[in-house]
Amino acid sequence: MNKSAKKSGNEDRGRGRDRTPAAGKIADRRVQKTRKLLSDALVSLILEKGYDEVSIQDIIDRANVGRSTFYSHYENKEQLLLFGHEHLRALFLRDAGRPLDFLPFYRHLAEMHELVHELLSAEKSERVLTRSLEDILQGSICRLYAPRLALEEGALFVLRSEAAAAALVRLMTSWIHKGMPCSPERMAEESTALLQRVLAHEQAVASGRTRKE
Repeated sequence: MNKSAKKSGNEDRGRGRDRTPAAGKIADRRVQKTRKLLSDALVSLILEKGYDEVSIQDIIDRANVGRSTFYSHYENKEQLLLFGHEHLRALFLRDAGRPLDFLPFYRHLAEMHELVHELLSAEKSERVLTRSLEDILQGSICRLYAPRLALEEGALFVLRSEAAAAALVRLMTSWIHKGMPCSPERMAEESTALLQRVLAHEQAVASGRTRKE
């Protein structure tokens, strides 16, 4: 290979490297745009006909995308539903080490009351939604308390964190089913108090370790 060919090849590779970050950003934006189209389509269809009656064909028709596009992002509509409220993780624990903040979450539920009520009224979507919320809550609880516990306390903590998450989700869903009789502010206070009661031992242990350190 002559020098001019090598130079041309190097320039091509250099230009390729320059294009890669921009191309990646464009691809990411396209993915996010497609996922939002699918998520918005699912939400509108749930409000119209209920979760159980919505098919994949309904979703792709409403979003105006192909079936292959749908399956390149999700395996089924349950995964799409989970993507739609994945952002809820950020509403619970904004910064590692800070207490759980339930108020933004309850305010979000109040704003989305019609959709959430529809999801909890159908057996399949209720199961998907409650399981996801329990996973999100347990993960947030573990990030907050687990690093400050000794190894031998870990197994019991997992059981308590699961119980706490299940109790919190039951409190939230009961509030929604009963028409949200209390304000989001009051429910946030009740959730905080419930969490403190269930995890009283972990909080005492964590507090003791902090004082010693």
